[in-house]
This record gives sequence, C-alpha cells and structure tokens, in this order.
Amino acid sequence: MSEGREVPVRRPSGRHPAAGRSERPLRPPSNRLYAIVDTGSFGVEPQTVTTAVRVLLDCGARWMQLRAKGVPDLAAWRLAETVGRVFEEAQATDGEGDAPLLWINDNAAIAAALTASGPRAGFRVGLHLGQDDLPPAAARLSLPPDCPIGYSTHSRGQAVEAEADPAVDAVAVGPVFGTTTKERPDPVVGLAGVAEARQVTSKPLIGIGGIDADGAPRVIEAGADAVAVVSALDPKNLAASCRRLLQSLA
Repeated sequence: MSEGREVPVRRPSGRHPAAGRSERPLRPPSNRLYAIVDTGSFGVEPQTVTTAVRVLLDCGARWMQLRAKGVPDLAAWRLAETVGRVFEEAQATDGEGDAPLLWINDNAAIAAALTASGPRAGFRVGLHLGQDDLPPAAARLSLPPDCPIGYSTHSRGQAVEAEADPAVDAVAVGPVFGTTTKERPDPVVGLAGVAEARQVTSKPLIGIGGIDADGAPRVIEAGADAVAVVSALDPKNLAASCRRLLQSLA
C-alpha cells in the first residue's frame, strides 16, 4: 500500500495440518455493514451494551464485533455471553438467509468458550485478530470448524500473507482514513490501499478506520465487500446513525 511507510510483514508460524479455514464458506453481509460495538464508546455495563446491540440488530446490522479492549477476561466473557443471548433472541437473518455473525475481538479463548458453551441457534460466532494477537493458525486449533477468523492487515504484504494463510477467512484493511479510536493507529492506507488489498485477496475484504456515512460508499467502490465502523455509530443517536450508514451503502 503506497501511502505511508510499509508495515513489516509478520509471517505466520507454527502451522498445523488441521489449522485450515472454517468449513463453512463466509459471505460478506448483504448490506455491507460491519458494526463494531466498542466498550470505549459504549461502556462496559452489560445493560448499556446489550441495548446497543439490540438497536443495531433491529436496524439491520448482521455483522457485529464486540471490542472490549482492556476489559478483564472475566468481565469480557460475561459481556460476550450476554451479547450472545441477545443475538439468539433476535433470530434475524439477512436477505440471503445468513444468520447474524458476532465477532469477538482479539480474544480466542472467549470466542472458543462462546461457541462451546451450548448450541447457538440463529447466529454464528467469529474471531477477529490483529497483527499483534495470536497467529490465526494457532487460534484455529482451539476453535470449532465453523468459526471464521478475520485478520487485520495494514500493507499490501500483510494482505498477501492473509490471502495465503488457510486459517484466515476474512481480511480487514486499514486504517482507510484517519482514526481516533486507537491510541497508536497504523499509517493510513487510503482508498489506494483498499484497492491494492482487493488485487491480492479473494477473501471477504473489510475496510476499517475513520469510515463514516460519507466515506463508506467510496470504500466499497475501491474494492471492499463491507465497511467496519466504530465512531460513526453515535451512542447518543444510535439508530439514526446506523440507518444513515445503511442508506449510504444501499
């Protein structure tokens, strides 16, 4: 990705013959929205978070990530379990019949526990990993075969590696625009970076970083299958901000 410095590629290590992609093909959300419920924006109170999740599901969000950076594992697990129950209650599918997908950010143990804690009717659980997290091939060993793994990339080289890694089901690329949701964000890749990632991967591609309703269509035009949004989801006016995003992607 030509804008900014090239981020070093971390090559996957410790591959295992069983560490392949999830057994069920992963399709991007039909409405192209990947909503991130960040405890940094919504807080850690279960009632507040689950209310936000219900609103997003009611508005039509079908891919959603629970991001609980800095939250102790026990509290993060209880939050994920509670959010999972909201997904079960929703019983919502998209226009193509796919059940909602709840992505757990960073924490492979919580994703594995959530999928193993009992039958999950009406939704799926996925795991999203960053470059500094457990390698996808290692995480795959603890996950059921139908649990997809998403992986963050910040350069063309990393996108090439993600495409070649059989443990990765979806590739995120960014930050596309400047973002304030991370303390030490990677260099901006721009729309050109999205286009370069599209050239090197056939897996579902998610643009992330500083994307709002105005920028979302441009990210799709650049080659992304979906856009992940954080700050564009206004906790004080959540339904309206979600609908505006969906309208911009329609």
